[in-house]
Amino acid sequence: MDPFCAPIKTDLLVIEEVGFPPNEGKMDVRSFFKSSPTTEMSRTRNLAASNELADINNIIDSINSRTPAGIKIMTAFYDIFGVRITEARGRHGTSRGTHYDFEVKVDSEWKRIEHKGSQIFKSPKADDAPWAAGVQFHNGGCEKYSLAKKYARCWYDMYVGNGVLKEEFGLLAAIPTYEEWFAKDCRQQADPKTEFGKELKKKVREARGPKASLLEKRADVLAAIDFTDEDKSTFIREVLPIANSALDQKDYWLSIHGNLDGEFNATWYPKFMIRDIQEVSFKKNLDLEITIKCADDFEFKSLLRWGKGAGFSCLRIDLR
Repeated sequence: MDPFCAPIKTDLLVIEEVGFPPNEGKMDVRSFFKSSPTTEMSRTRNLAASNELADINNIIDSINSRTPAGIKIMTAFYDIFGVRITEARGRHGTSRGTHYDFEVKVDSEWKRIEHKGSQIFKSPKADDAPWAAGVQFHNGGCEKYSLAKKYARCWYDMYVGNGVLKEEFGLLAAIPTYEEWFAKDCRQQADPKTEFGKELKKKVREARGPKASLLEKRADVLAAIDFTDEDKSTFIREVLPIANSALDQKDYWLSIHGNLDGEFNATWYPKFMIRDIQEVSFKKNLDLEITIKCADDFEFKSLLRWGKGAGFSCLRIDLR
């Protein structure tokens, strides 16, 4: 039997810490986007993390079992790169420390794949970034960016340190110092850890509903901040190595639009890196929206936002 068609044992996603292989095969993203072929298929994607894990395992199983969908995904890869995928397996590493989703074996070597999917069945545009079907390609904690720290300081001064939230919600817990609040609440990639932060989240949701937060207070914080040219220059210096560190872990990108059990489009992209950032612009909406313009007319977006409830915890900058 042709090894391309022969089913093999499925190795689904596992979580463990391992090292990463060396850098390979970097290509210019703009030149590739303009010439990438697309294989038409279908697939549905939910946004919940548990469903995303199930989606990735479905792709791995489809490749290893040589289902019609798996063969089409493999054929799409061969049509672009001229080499065959022979096997797939789950990612090794933690979700925050590992910036790819699963692995495929190509020419006897394991390659790291970033998957982005959308429930909408459509044909991607020739110049779409490979993450256009998904949400973001990197989530960076606020401690990594001076811009986020400036926002955090303003939020603390406007609402926490001066007692505004303590009075508004009748909090009994003592107000933490800025340093404690930033370390234990603001930068936490989880629920707040200070007694103040825990009580605040509890009482806001008791008063407003189980998913409520302090969304209405974001606009006033942004309005109070003067973002300078120095802020932009600093952000460029900070974001470029962060973006490239995440991109360097992705040997290939798989973008799927639609339902793997029905119609979907599957498009493969090669590894790429950002050579330089030429300009950034800030737009004050409810969150801070950032446009990042690079060489070769390539640009991507970034968003400064709260991840675990506005004003509670997990202030972050997403790269999209």
